[in-house]
Amino acid sequence: MMGGQPIGARIQLPASSATQRLGDAVAHRCSQVLYRCLEEVGSTKGVLYLRLPGQRSFDVVSFYGWPRGKTPPTVLPEGHSLLARAQRERRSFLVESRADWPELTEAGTDETFPRAFVTPLHLEGVWVGLLVQRDRIRGGTYHPEEDEQTTLAICRDLVTELRGQGFQAAEPAPPPVARPVPTRTAAEPERPSAGSRSPEQLHGFPGGAATYASVPWDPDRTLSGWVAPPPPNPDRKRGMVRPELRTFFWEVAELISKLLSASAVALWIDDPEELRPILAYSTFPLSDSLQQQLLGHATPHLPAVPPQDLRLITQAGLAEMPALGGTFAVCMPLLLNESLRGHDLFMVLRQEEQSFSRAEIEAIQQMGRVLALHLQESRLHERYHHAFLSVSHRILQSGEGRMPSLRPHSLATARLARDLALRLGLATEEVEAVSIAAILHDVGLLMLDPKMLAKQDLSAEELRKVRSHPELAAVFLKDLRFPFDVVRTIRHHHERWDGNGYPDRLRETAIPMGSRIIGIIEAYEVMTSGKGYRSPMGFRQALEEVSSEAGAQFDPEVVKAFQELMTRKADRGSW
Repeated sequence: MMGGQPIGARIQLPASSATQRLGDAVAHRCSQVLYRCLEEVGSTKGVLYLRLPGQRSFDVVSFYGWPRGKTPPTVLPEGHSLLARAQRERRSFLVESRADWPELTEAGTDETFPRAFVTPLHLEGVWVGLLVQRDRIRGGTYHPEEDEQTTLAICRDLVTELRGQGFQAAEPAPPPVARPVPTRTAAEPERPSAGSRSPEQLHGFPGGAATYASVPWDPDRTLSGWVAPPPPNPDRKRGMVRPELRTFFWEVAELISKLLSASAVALWIDDPEELRPILAYSTFPLSDSLQQQLLGHATPHLPAVPPQDLRLITQAGLAEMPALGGTFAVCMPLLLNESLRGHDLFMVLRQEEQSFSRAEIEAIQQMGRVLALHLQESRLHERYHHAFLSVSHRILQSGEGRMPSLRPHSLATARLARDLALRLGLATEEVEAVSIAAILHDVGLLMLDPKMLAKQDLSAEELRKVRSHPELAAVFLKDLRFPFDVVRTIRHHHERWDGNGYPDRLRETAIPMGSRIIGIIEAYEVMTSGKGYRSPMGFRQALEEVSSEAGAQFDPEVVKAFQELMTRKADRGSW
């Protein structure tokens, strides 16, 4: 070291308007950053860029180590591949391909590409600088996790100096949009996403979630009149993708984004009866312009869907970060589950002007096969669900002559039970089990003498027979082999939280959750409809009756969720 400057280092300050506008203090700090990178990180080459207020490009303000006549570019214009990647990464990263920044090879002394370590600099959340280090002493390699901390500590003084000088930088405005962006309305579903993921956002739905028939996905959307699958609707109503399928895709897309440096991963699921939205995952939120570009990339592959009818549900891994701008330079579409009726569309997009390598294409195809298999299983699941709904309705219809009130009571109970199950955040399979169990919960009454059931006063023996109807239903339904816990849910829907119910005197959490839900809903439905030779109660009086039994007849947590559900329905006038 001589006078604080490493031997052999040649710090160069370009004679440009950028350096003149910075002033001596900031220019000195820029030089110090490069000195310390050589000393503490061990980089033999370095270049520092800053974006001055009002500019879109990044100008070089200091560099060292480049051979004479082979200096780094003095300006990184907007849209430069390195800037696009830095904007996406938002933290230090390695450049290991010549295609990422061809200019870095100009000073190379051999055929081996010198790895570069790139660090974006931020001032109060605004991106203001870019530091590029290259060629470690004695051929060492960079370690991003360790070297980033050292580099940021070195740059901290520069950022402090910029703040002290009143340096104000602003993100450039997004480029003008070529065609109108759909109305953007964000709505958080009643049912939260699984785990700790950021909320999903709806884009392009005029009127918001209220115009979207199934938010969240409604496993019984034709519950009150479903007997057989309806014929395909030429106008195709809007539908929602099942929560579990959305969660599965978010996880797959997040993995792809990490492995392939993808800017966005999208999926469109074909359905002959519904018009479902495109799911789009990105590490950072997508600007309106990028959302529109994504829809534009999908349009040629979806000839049966008018472009104006396409909608988006997005999720960003870092939802709190500013939205990405720029363009999608590369898109790889993949058609899944192709048939005469249509196909699913899987797309991987990136902003860098760099084609996917053979290895990346093979990885995308492999993940596409995984998605295709999962979608096939999901469709099979839905068909089974519809089949069981159909059987359940047929059973109720067969008893209408003997008990005319059974079907409307069962359907009313099922609708509220489904809503409460969703309110409690149960998995789709549990919601389906509760829905079908609620339809069939009183089917055992069809095996009893209707004249006895019509009596106002029952003897002890007759009461015992009536109370056997959950067991009779379980015996009658056991051979249907439901794929979820329908029979057990029905058997125990008259158990009590305090253990004084029937038939098995189960208590508290030993009672299936579906049974606890149906027990509350049935009691409320009986009170408000005036069955059992009682006068019908009002909405609030029935809620008070249910609340008074919390901890005795009913699960307190389920009672609380039921109160919230019914209060919300009352406020909306939807009950």
